[in-house]
Amino acid sequence: MRRHDTGTVRRLRLVPLVLALLAPLALAGTAHAGGADPVRDLGTPLTSLTVMQGAVGHDPDGSDVLYAVPAGENAELNVVDVHSRTLKRAVPLPGAAGAWAITVASDGSVYVGSYSNAHLYRYTPADGTVTDLGQPIGGEQFLYGLSAGDDGSVYGGTYPHAHAFRYDPADGQVTDYGSLDDVQQYARSTAYDPDDRALFVGLATPKARLLRIDVDSGAVTELTPAGFGGTELSDLDYAGGKVFGNDHGQLVVFDAKTGNQLDFTDPSGATVDQFPLSARGVSPAHDGAVWFTTSTLHLVRYDLATDTLTDTGARVSRGAAIGYGWVDDPTGPALYGLAGNYSGGTFRFDPATNALTQWSSPLRYVPVPLMNVLPDPTDGTVLVDAFLNGTAGRYDPATGKTAAAPRLGQVEDWAWGDDGKVYFGIYPYGQLSVWDPHAPAGADNPRKLFALVDSDEQNRPVAVVPHGRRVYVGTTPGYGVYGGALSVYDLDTGELAVHRNIVPDQTVASLLPVGDAVWGGSSIDGGQGTEPKATEAKLFRYDPATGTRTAEYTPVPGAESITALTVGPDHDLWGLADGTVFVFDPDTHQVVRRIPVFTGGTGAQDGALVWRDGMLYGVSGGRLFVVDSLGGTARVLHSGGLLRLAPAADGTLYTLLQPAGSVDRTHLAAYTPPADACPSSDLRGTVWAGDVDSGVPNRFVGDGCTVTDRLPDPDANWPNHGSYVAAVTSSVDALVDNESVTPDEGDRIVAAAARSAVS
Repeated sequence: MRRHDTGTVRRLRLVPLVLALLAPLALAGTAHAGGADPVRDLGTPLTSLTVMQGAVGHDPDGSDVLYAVPAGENAELNVVDVHSRTLKRAVPLPGAAGAWAITVASDGSVYVGSYSNAHLYRYTPADGTVTDLGQPIGGEQFLYGLSAGDDGSVYGGTYPHAHAFRYDPADGQVTDYGSLDDVQQYARSTAYDPDDRALFVGLATPKARLLRIDVDSGAVTELTPAGFGGTELSDLDYAGGKVFGNDHGQLVVFDAKTGNQLDFTDPSGATVDQFPLSARGVSPAHDGAVWFTTSTLHLVRYDLATDTLTDTGARVSRGAAIGYGWVDDPTGPALYGLAGNYSGGTFRFDPATNALTQWSSPLRYVPVPLMNVLPDPTDGTVLVDAFLNGTAGRYDPATGKTAAAPRLGQVEDWAWGDDGKVYFGIYPYGQLSVWDPHAPAGADNPRKLFALVDSDEQNRPVAVVPHGRRVYVGTTPGYGVYGGALSVYDLDTGELAVHRNIVPDQTVASLLPVGDAVWGGSSIDGGQGTEPKATEAKLFRYDPATGTRTAEYTPVPGAESITALTVGPDHDLWGLADGTVFVFDPDTHQVVRRIPVFTGGTGAQDGALVWRDGMLYGVSGGRLFVVDSLGGTARVLHSGGLLRLAPAADGTLYTLLQPAGSVDRTHLAAYTPPADACPSSDLRGTVWAGDVDSGVPNRFVGDGCTVTDRLPDPDANWPNHGSYVAAVTSSVDALVDNESVTPDEGDRIVAAAARSAVS
């Protein structure tokens, strides 16, 4: 057990892994340094409401209030009067993007545990101010499961190192109970037992664990019952000598002293050891019972003395209960709570009469982090969707307005199919769905096609590629396991083929159908909570006819992820491996070129490549860059804060932007490549004069034109051979004068024209 002051917490900074074999790019920095940024900020296309957890408390003026933190840029603590149903105040939480944890301490202070900065904030109702207490545990990203202790103290858990901690407001000290598991990353919930001064901690994925910590000595005891097969323990609560938990949507109950899992009687009279639950735990105890919402949103009472469940007959139609508290109303104690993550649903339940009242609290909608962007080729609008919340919208560049679209879920990747529909993959279900944005939304629009989380342990579809009447899907494995998959779904028959471990122990990060084959790129990533077994990413060839992998290559030794693949104008495969663009000849099976853009790893989902007349544009590592396919050079156009790159029919490239001073990518942005005077450039590798190859390397010479583009058209109606050669000579003189070619190269081009059959 360690104690330290929050003011002296050491904050760790994640440093990208440097690829030692790659030379740094000479053209480092951004093209707009000292000039205008070529990326246009289009503002915030989506606002939404996402609340992870709420709490009930009291203001000094006597009012009863709800506390909640809508997730999004510049998150704020919202304080809502439950009687007048008005927003009393919204207090900024600097640096927070949202909060998975909130609790009211015994002294009335409100504590918020945030992400992705993992700060602890204290709200003081007496003066309406917030104090940023910093990271209780250095190097963490999320705080989870705050629970109130004695004398105003609070307890909590962390991700990604599964610490448990205590904060004492008397001296500002943090007690770190250490990392509780070498593999599992989530200390997802805590519950404090004031009778025995014990803290219960629930660990999540890939295996549920229940731990008991003596808060005075720091001793940790394993309480997980032998044979308990749960995958996660979240939403812990303590009441009446019992610990209540949520194991993947099932209520489970443990004896607080022995850790034994308890049986209880469900509303039908059956003896069970679990029961469907859809709630952020159970309510605070009142009159010998606790309450919670079930998977059907019925409000159920658990009697602490008899271990019996009773259905109250009330149904919280606004969604799962995500926070509760008791209020002394004039008619007697009533249970108030927040319901559902997306609407501000609020309820009041009277336990004396089982009467339930529901309404919407006026929580503030905020700009949300964006996950994907996809221009519509039919009308010029741009589809965008939000991370976590799953809200989608259709942005109109002509008006700058966004029209609402159906909530899709957390989309990991999406793409247009040949049928004019959008195919998209959803976390955490490893699910492929289809949506027709041009048809009315309904029960079958969007529509689920399949899910892999239970059958094949896949949870993130990071590469979704429709091709003809098939959809190819690359996925990451689930928490704590290895081996991604390439899945093939037949749109006509509904047949699904899943090829797990097509690259052993790696994620399938990118896919590209070419002719009768599908090329894929891997990432060494295993499921979350694992350390990679593999050491470098692979390029592989898959044969749809046989359903087998037929070849595997290492295009960039040491690279950890191949996140994008495309076919170049030379008919070779061009790919992005971490910060290096590579060119692979599928006929010779050789890498013919490697073009460094930046150094460092990017992960399995960070890469996009788009061709524009011989120029390859890409986004990775937050950068927008362009690669000259003839010259083999790269240039960074924008140095940070970007994700995704998607082309529109008018040539605009859309991306997602993290504005300066912000913590999330909440803005849509656009980049328009320079005007191209030669929109159908001759991109052959050497300069040709008529039917003769000069051997001079072809290259871009400005305005999107190549050297060959600048030569006279050999197919024009020339009076004779000499007139063609004279015209070539004149063009070459101009190219030599502006130093596009050397005098020697110019002579070789003229000589080729003289040998040509043009007449």
